[in-house]
Amino acid sequence: MTVRAALAEGTGTLETGRPGSPFLDAALLLGFAMYVERDRLLASMPDEVPEPALDSYRAYLSRRASGEPVAYILGYKEFYGRRFRVDSRVLVPRPDTETLVEVALSMLPPPRMAGKHALRCHDAFTGSGCVGITIAAERPDVDVSVSDASADALDLCRHNAQAVLGHALETTLGDVLSAAAGPLDLVVANPPYVTSSLTESLLADGGREPKAALDGGERGIDLYPRIVAQARQLLFEGGSLALEIGDEQGRDVAAMFRASGFSEIAIHDDLAGRNRVVAGVKRAVR
Repeated sequence: MTVRAALAEGTGTLETGRPGSPFLDAALLLGFAMYVERDRLLASMPDEVPEPALDSYRAYLSRRASGEPVAYILGYKEFYGRRFRVDSRVLVPRPDTETLVEVALSMLPPPRMAGKHALRCHDAFTGSGCVGITIAAERPDVDVSVSDASADALDLCRHNAQAVLGHALETTLGDVLSAAAGPLDLVVANPPYVTSSLTESLLADGGREPKAALDGGERGIDLYPRIVAQARQLLFEGGSLALEIGDEQGRDVAAMFRASGFSEIAIHDDLAGRNRVVAGVKRAVR
């Protein structure tokens, strides 16, 4: 069977069993089975697919059709130009979450303006570590720590920190911001914000990502009041908080920032124009 025919077969399988991006998924899985990058694969359409690779490819297609994310099958996901190891212990990093990184980086002062103390950032609900590790990679002058309520997720985060940065980050086990040590210049978090009903629907439809990393309660925002209140206690005067949100949660989460005394509150959109991040600055009450 040629590469072209194998891609057609895979696309057809995934179109009926797993809507989304069937051709892209098929190309990634076939390239993985053949040990070639996608660009090289697409340049070799007339070539024959070796039988062992074809067998592996069909097994991967079956896993994808059952609901397993492509990233779990490949064992990695690209995020902010870097490759992160992922598996069923953590959520798959989304391109939308790069908006959180962009906002967070924009709220850090330039290194030459950092002041007398070393800048400190904490990434809560870190999962694979993609947000905190990326901030550490982009700003080596910032002391980044991370936490998660899942010990399994932190194990994977430690691997990613070593692979991406070449050194460890401070990783602590804890719920919400209980494991963070202040004072901090920046707190970032991508907490669970999917509604409970949608979470149940996703899992019933074959979703494999951890429920605890998805389910944010009836409206998806159960954890945000605690995050905002705890962050305010941990931040330096002038420190910043940036939280990823669902695309219909901007107003409600911004109101929580306002009620906790944050200022310069802004709702940032992702590349699709949907609300994705709420951010604010801690100012003293005068």
